[in-house]
Amino acid sequence: MGRIISIHEYDVKPGISAEQFEHALRDAEARGLLQLPGLVAHHFVKGAKGVRSGAYAAVWIYESREAWERLWGTPEHPRPPQE
Repeated sequence: MGRIISIHEYDVKPGISAEQFEHALRDAEARGLLQLPGLVAHHFVKGAKGVRSGAYAAVWIYESREAWERLWGTPEHPRPPQE
């Protein structure tokens, strides 16, 4: 089976600067929090134009749907946040 791409849009909370948000992303990467089983690549991006200009998103690339489901559950039965 082919890879799975998951796109997440982020809305930065009021009072949090772009610099603070970007620092938190770099910190998470440095601490290894994004080294997940089955995740083969991730990219953080910032909108250049359009409706989400200046807004952040992440592109997550998993080796397979099975790998994604092991981490997050199925669309019908997602894992609870506490797991």
